[in-house]
Amino acid sequence: MGAINQFYDGKLECGILEPDTKRAHNLECKIIKPENHLIWIKMPGGNEFKEEYRGTSFFNIREIDVIECLCQQFESTWSSKVANGEPKKQIAVITFYGAQLTKIDERLQSELFPSLQITTGTVDRFQGMERPVVIVSMVRNNSRGDVGFAKKPERVNVAFSRAQELLVIVGCHSLFTQQPEKIGSMYSNVSNIVRLHGGFVDVSRLFC
Repeated sequence: MGAINQFYDGKLECGILEPDTKRAHNLECKIIKPENHLIWIKMPGGNEFKEEYRGTSFFNIREIDVIECLCQQFESTWSSKVANGEPKKQIAVITFYGAQLTKIDERLQSELFPSLQITTGTVDRFQGMERPVVIVSMVRNNSRGDVGFAKKPERVNVAFSRAQELLVIVGCHSLFTQQPEKIGSMYSNVSNIVRLHGGFVDVSRLFC
């Protein structure tokens, strides 16, 4: 709620008593603790992590590597619960770009994650839907300072408001927070909430 309250003039209030208990994700793993509900996995700005483009769309292979690794950790955590009769964990992976979505679908084959029910889509197509866990792939990572579609507040609001228990942002923190004027302020507000709740994760921690 803190991540999107700026889009509602700070008027959102939590209507759930004991939300940490009732909205527990139960996905504790290498980088995520029970008290984490908002995570930003920080991608560096070096050439190895840069975006690529296909036609008029963009993709980012290193972000897909991160998402695949994260889903593998979720699978390891949740498999014992499914074995004990609990339903599959519902996870959405959404992005601003069709080229990224195509490559995410290629990587996240359902047979590789039998304990997860993974839904993928673009941010625009996911409007109106929610999932317990949402991973947002930001894609853009360049030296030009261009964040593309992710500069529109209404799209960012949709992207960051789909999660019921856990929101994971995967993207280049410096690129988005150093944007000029309102765009930079929008992402800095999100960044401040992430920092307040100890939700920053350096990408190197995921693979070490």
